[in-house]
Amino acid sequence: MAHQFPTGGTLSRIAREVGMNTATAHRLLTALTEESLLTFDPYQKTYHIGFGLLEIAESAQAVAPDLRLRHQLRPLLNRISLRAEESTYLSVRSNRDALCIDAAEGTYPVSTNTLTPGSRRPLGIGAGGVALLARLPEAETQAVIRRNSNRFERYAGITAAEVEQAVTTCRLRGYAFNQGRIVPEIAAVGLAFQVPGTHQVAAVTVASILSRMHDQRRDEVIAIIRDEISRLADRPVLFE
Repeated sequence: MAHQFPTGGTLSRIAREVGMNTATAHRLLTALTEESLLTFDPYQKTYHIGFGLLEIAESAQAVAPDLRLRHQLRPLLNRISLRAEESTYLSVRSNRDALCIDAAEGTYPVSTNTLTPGSRRPLGIGAGGVALLARLPEAETQAVIRRNSNRFERYAGITAAEVEQAVTTCRLRGYAFNQGRIVPEIAAVGLAFQVPGTHQVAAVTVASILSRMHDQRRDEVIAIIRDEISRLADRPVLFE
């Protein structure tokens, strides 16, 4: 499926490829999604390979680099979530997408869980997606935006021009800010960084209810993320 549908497959396309009627295919895809073997993107109506399959691969000692990075950076994610008191996510680039590889729930009473491990969004969508896109060289950034332009509008009508502006603003600020643009009343900040000891770039996203993510609070959250990332230099992530 990952080879046949690199940016995800719709129910009708998957059913057609396997020669199955859509009702039967839907039941099977739903079951696989419930077991985390697939993930479903409600915005694009597409199915993707889930993290459950990577965990199976890990148990067979065929560990995916993203899953290994997830394990290595989980303490970082937990520390940020604890200090910020908000839901925190870890994402990496996967082709034209931002792939969420881990999440930590915050202690604030109102949950803002908008992503789960295995969820994909086009690079440029969401704070983490913008932060990852902004780390790319300009020519590559523009190429990704062109290739993803017809996918952006599925996320609350976002345009390629909006993504370009978000990338420009992210580069000026040093972080991305999504002010309830995709999910109403949910704001998020995203910061991408190169993981010490690797060539891998990851993005940390912290999400909160919009009223809570005012300017001062946003500055505090960004300071927490930067502080924890800076501490990684003292305990670099090493791949065996």
